[in-house]
Amino acid sequence: MKIVPARTLSILVALLLCSLAARSGAGPLEEAYKLPVWVDAVTEVCPWKSSAAEGYIRLIRQEHSDGSHGLFVQWIRKGIAGQPTQAVSTLAVEQLESEYLVRLEMPESMLARDACRLKARAEDMVNERRYEFDLLLHGPGEMQVNITRMLGGGV
Repeated sequence: MKIVPARTLSILVALLLCSLAARSGAGPLEEAYKLPVWVDAVTEVCPWKSSAAEGYIRLIRQEHSDGSHGLFVQWIRKGIAGQPTQAVSTLAVEQLESEYLVRLEMPESMLARDACRLKARAEDMVNERRYEFDLLLHGPGEMQVNITRMLGGGV
């Protein structure tokens, strides 16, 4: 059993509440007022498909109280036969919660044959080191994270 930090747990609860509010049928402007204040940016990046369902991947960037960023990846299943869309899996990029105190650009996506690849640059808030985050997303709940420290000059 994996123990989830309290901050991550509260964030996941807020995401669940947002997802439930979205299903209630309120208009888009009303939903914007229900978003937690820590949500900094949200974007849809890649479609996904399995033998049982299909949908898209949503990225949610969080701004912590110290100004650093966190990132959540959600696999959203499209509703069929009148059913609402719903999140089937949500993962936090754990390295941004525990190891790296960075400001992160929203990732750029590239759809490969069997995965969605995300690349984002980040800058350390303490020492201004630059990093490149490379995320490889497969089916719901499957994510690999690779981080490269970039040398001075951006190379």
